[in-house]
Amino acid sequence: MSLGFELVRRLDGLVYRFRQDGEFNGRPSFKRVDLDVWCQWVPERGWCTFGADGVHNGWSLTGRAAQGAFPPEGPWRSWKAGKSYLYDLRRADE
Repeated sequence: MSLGFELVRRLDGLVYRFRQDGEFNGRPSFKRVDLDVWCQWVPERGWCTFGADGVHNGWSLTGRAAQGAFPPEGPWRSWKAGKSYLYDLRRADE
């Protein structure tokens, strides 16, 4: 079974799919299926997303204390190029 999840943008229902791709900092690492965008665990930030430029641009709103070995389901916020969006993360294992 392949671990994965979807980020669903609340504004318009746009779906971004992520699949497990290796490990990072001892936890699963996830890559967006259509772009060089990653979701990984970073000790000082918790689970977050970042692009090829290495800049963190998305994070869970559940708080780091509630985060475990998988990106937490629920609300996520992104910030890129002066725009912010709210997403919902949902598991989508295959």
